[in-house]
Amino acid sequence: MKSPSKQTSIGLLSKIYSAVTSVLVPVIGCVLALFPRGRRRFDERFGVWGEVPPLAWWFHGASVGEVQGLLPLIDLVRADAPGDRLLLTATSPTGLERGSSSVDLTRLLPLDAPFLVRRALHGITFDRFVLSETEIWPVLLREILSRGAPCHIVNGRISDYTLSWYRAARSVIAPLLSGFTSVSVSDETQRNRFIELGVPSERIYVTGHTKYDRNPRFQGVEGRIAARRRFFGAVDDKTPIVVLGSLRPGEEKFWFEPLKRVWESGRSCKVIVAPRHAERFDYFWEAIKSLRVPSARVSKGSLPEFRSWDALLLDTMGDLEEAYAASDLAFVGATLVNIGGHNPFEPAMYGVPIIVGPHVSVIRELVMELFASDGIITVRTEAEIETILNQLCGGSAALRSVGLRGRDVWRVHQGASRRVIDVIMTSEEYPCQ
Repeated sequence: MKSPSKQTSIGLLSKIYSAVTSVLVPVIGCVLALFPRGRRRFDERFGVWGEVPPLAWWFHGASVGEVQGLLPLIDLVRADAPGDRLLLTATSPTGLERGSSSVDLTRLLPLDAPFLVRRALHGITFDRFVLSETEIWPVLLREILSRGAPCHIVNGRISDYTLSWYRAARSVIAPLLSGFTSVSVSDETQRNRFIELGVPSERIYVTGHTKYDRNPRFQGVEGRIAARRRFFGAVDDKTPIVVLGSLRPGEEKFWFEPLKRVWESGRSCKVIVAPRHAERFDYFWEAIKSLRVPSARVSKGSLPEFRSWDALLLDTMGDLEEAYAASDLAFVGATLVNIGGHNPFEPAMYGVPIIVGPHVSVIRELVMELFASDGIITVRTEAEIETILNQLCGGSAALRSVGLRGRDVWRVHQGASRRVIDVIMTSEEYPCQ
């Protein structure tokens, strides 16, 4: 039992947080109103949700990545109980767009001020709440937990960066996390972090990550050939294709000089540059033009039957997986600049050798899984990249083996969605404390 002084301290911190967020509401509202993205579904951010009928499931994911991890679960719920009514909330409109076709209702999460949260949730009933990863909004979670419905965390993840913050705020965070009926995590490292932050060990389950529990869209040899032809026409199998996926500004500088030297040596190689954000398409197009090789943009309409270019800008959204399916080597972006990385399993499921830089804080556990099986390669310099490109162009069997081992690691996460659903349904006989 907590001492009276500790309970008073927690209550005081909560009141201070609620007061600060309430005072900031007008300021945040003015800032949001300045930007088109901020004005989208503006009223929902302030708790105007309209009528919401009784719900069987309430799913929440912060944005596109977290929602992506919820979709396999939502698909299983639809298959198991097609009559259940599902709500999806997110903190970004793009997250809602990603999942809107799979649920009955979508809403933007309100700002985390008590009067806005209560306005949004007024009259809403739900059988269970499912939170993707670990997005802690204290006011919202206190309100949800107070309703008494089972609450679950799936794909639970506490990053290296947030761990230090959560440790410092443990007195506030622990009571919230300990109120969840179950916490499903991808590995033992995450399990230990949740235990450290106050979740009873018997409520934590290692299930794998549902985001990686899906089948490749482009199956078999035929799928690979079709993807290669889409981007580069009748390119032969001996010409390797490199994909620079989810690229961030500055990372192209590590790759473009080595690519130039490979081309200057007379070796044949194609590259697809896939920026992470649409607003950077023009930036990367200018960088590609500096290579002074035949190049094209996917967005410029149907690609000609004969494609003679060496560099292609993938300036359309939603086509990165097809590029990975076509590739012989994949670099996962946001790892050569200090951002933390993107999903390495996207190329891994196609057996493509994966390259990352040293900055992998966001995907550290996945990279360590791959690294332990020699299923990934880390680079830090242009010289290391040039060596790998030469191995690729020389048809290195060792490089191909890296990709096959990476695919084996990805397969470990298959079935995670069913395991998580089983955890949710069986754990609900133990109500939230």
